[in-house]
Amino acid sequence: MVKVHYFYDPMCGWCYGATSLVEVLAAHPDIDITMHAGGMIERRPMNDSFKAMAREHDAHIAAMTGQVFSQAYKARLGSEQSIILDSLVTSQAVATMQQRYGLGIDMLKAVQHAHFYLALDVSVQKVLTEIANQLLPTSQNIELFSNAVDIKQHITQSHDLMNQWMVQGFPTFIIEHQGLEHRIEHNRYYNNTTMWQAHLDQIIHQIHERNVDAQIYNDID
Repeated sequence: MVKVHYFYDPMCGWCYGATSLVEVLAAHPDIDITMHAGGMIERRPMNDSFKAMAREHDAHIAAMTGQVFSQAYKARLGSEQSIILDSLVTSQAVATMQQRYGLGIDMLKAVQHAHFYLALDVSVQKVLTEIANQLLPTSQNIELFSNAVDIKQHITQSHDLMNQWMVQGFPTFIIEHQGLEHRIEHNRYYNNTTMWQAHLDQIIHQIHERNVDAQIYNDID
C-alpha cells in the first residue's frame, strides 16, 4: 500500500474541479489517502470584487475540468446576497467525518456539491451537520461539531508538511513511500480519468519494481 497525501481546501474551486481525480485515487486498491486541510479562507464575506474574481476563476475551472458550477450557484454569486466562505468550519466537518467514520472524501465531495452546485450556505454548522447525516445510516443522527477535530491544530500540522514539501497550492497530491516523497503531476489529467488511472498505475508499478529490486539485492547480500 502506498500513501498519497492530499492537500485540499473545501472552498477551493480547483479542488472541486479535481473531484473525479480524487475519486480514482480513493478507489485505487494500492493507495491509501491521507487528507490535509490547508485553511485557505478563515471566515470571509465575499465582496463584489471577490465575487467577480470567483466567477472568472470558476469559468476557467469548468472549461479545464468539465466540472459543473450550477446556475443556482452562479445566480447566488451574482446576487446581492451575503456569501461567507469559511475553510475552517468546512474542513473541520471533513476532518471529523474522516476521524469518526473514514468518510472524509465523501464529506468533502458532499460539501463541495452543496456549495458549488446546490448553492447552500456551508459556512453554517447546521447545514454541514445535515450533510454529514445524509452520508450515514438513517438510524444515526449525529451532532457533528460535538467533540469535533481541533481544526486549527490540524491546519498547523498541514502547514508544517506544506513547508517541508514546498506545497504552495490546492489541490496537491504527494506520494510518500519508504521515506521518499514524490509530487504527482495532475494538471494534465483534468477531465481525463482514464489517463489519470494509467498514470497512477504506472507510478505504483515503478514503486513495486523498486521494492522487488531492493529485496533481490538484500537477498543476494
